[in-house]
Amino acid sequence: MRGYALSAAIAAFAFFGVANAQPAPAAPETAAAPPSRELRSALTAYAAFHTDVSDLRAARIGNAAELETALDRVGRHNRDALTRGWVAYGAYAAAQSPAFVRGVRDAAAYYGRDAVIRAITADPAFARGLRGGNDATRILLDSAGADAARIISVADRYQEMAYGLQRQRWANTVAPQQAARVQRIRALGAPGARQQTLPDEVTPRLQVATLSLSPGDDPTAFGGRRFWDAMRGGGDVVNVSSGQGNRHWRINPTRGEAIDRMAALAALQALDAAAERESAVSQLMNDPRSRDCLEMAQLQLYQCMSAARFRYENAFCLGEHGLRDVGQCIAAVGEPDGASMTPINGALRQGATVGAGRQ
Repeated sequence: MRGYALSAAIAAFAFFGVANAQPAPAAPETAAAPPSRELRSALTAYAAFHTDVSDLRAARIGNAAELETALDRVGRHNRDALTRGWVAYGAYAAAQSPAFVRGVRDAAAYYGRDAVIRAITADPAFARGLRGGNDATRILLDSAGADAARIISVADRYQEMAYGLQRQRWANTVAPQQAARVQRIRALGAPGARQQTLPDEVTPRLQVATLSLSPGDDPTAFGGRRFWDAMRGGGDVVNVSSGQGNRHWRINPTRGEAIDRMAALAALQALDAAAERESAVSQLMNDPRSRDCLEMAQLQLYQCMSAARFRYENAFCLGEHGLRDVGQCIAAVGEPDGASMTPINGALRQGATVGAGRQ
């Protein structure tokens, strides 16, 4: 209870200010804190998923072996690791907001670093209420919308492909050993399954320090709308900005906790506190609603494949549940709103409108 009381008290200071508040003593200069192992490890899982999305976008399905490879790519991502990886990615992206990082550090300077850290870890929603939280929220909703659009665009491709495969003899035959195929896909996505190795060109671009990039100015930078498309040397970049650039987004109240967790982790990074609070970092990455949504997507994939009779139907299941449902889980943190951007405050935090698609 004392932790929540502290969070409420500091939030009141942060939102409204106190005339007689005195700055806390400045901390001595120290070397940069090491990165959080928990965040780095989690981020790898999300990067692996988007690497497979890139490969699925480029793949051609001309025979049974190629279809099996595509199924393996979409099935080998565990719901827990994917949830944690997505939250970690958002945390690193939000930590690129100068306004937000400045707001977090200002709060720590006035009310004490330890007090602010305790408030952040006790209440994930606290960080977005600090000055600059609106800008961090915009980055997070832009990033989620772009990632979701990218995944869903590949899902569209596989669903269209499934209809075309009906006209090919090899795909319009009964899929042999379908039950064994479903079990293989289940095993690939089970907790503790081996995680694939990232390509050499991907890993260096995941080494992101606080305030080292500008995803709002460069859409190919980490957290930008085309980061994952540009990751492996560009190529056939999916344009996710059309239809989004003139729209505004606000947090979906039923899924806003994911955005809160991302911002809380970004705030810990701004205070160089992530590595020293690994236990709190690990807990913050476990967003239950996102995890449940991704679990349902996995179950729907397994059920769809269990009901499939012909080979081409597996391609449909891949697109509809292996990809589209995952994209919709990510997209669901935001919802379109035609109103102009409004500031986040204590009363309107969950309903704040955030501009998307700005460059």
